[in-house]
Amino acid sequence: MKRLSTLRTNSAALTGLPSLSQTQISNRWQLHPDTVRRVLRELSIRPAPGPWKRPRYAITDVWRVERVPHAEMLDQDQHPALLEPLLTGKDLAAEFGCVPATIRNYARDNIIPSLRIGGSIRFRKHQIQGLFDAV
Repeated sequence: MKRLSTLRTNSAALTGLPSLSQTQISNRWQLHPDTVRRVLRELSIRPAPGPWKRPRYAITDVWRVERVPHAEMLDQDQHPALLEPLLTGKDLAAEFGCVPATIRNYARDNIIPSLRIGGSIRFRKHQIQGLFDAV
């Protein structure tokens, strides 16, 4: 019976989250729509059930592709930060006044947290801000 209450708590934490179309995912990841389709197909991500004409994907599945820990998904305080679009190295370079190669090198050397989607490096704004605020 304890397991059922945990499931109810977890599902309550995830209610009200959006489902995204492939175009919205493409804008979120800043990738070409064909790359998004390839990534979703390779990872066997199925569309969410619903009344829409074009496939839409649950944000939790998108977060799994982005390797968001399950505990963060369940924490409702984290949802606004997790719903923000991912940044490219070029975006971060413009923000911090350096060249994109520096950002990519920092990501390669694990100085700044990054993730790879479809062969491209992407960054979470809240992780990067927290890192540079601490310095």
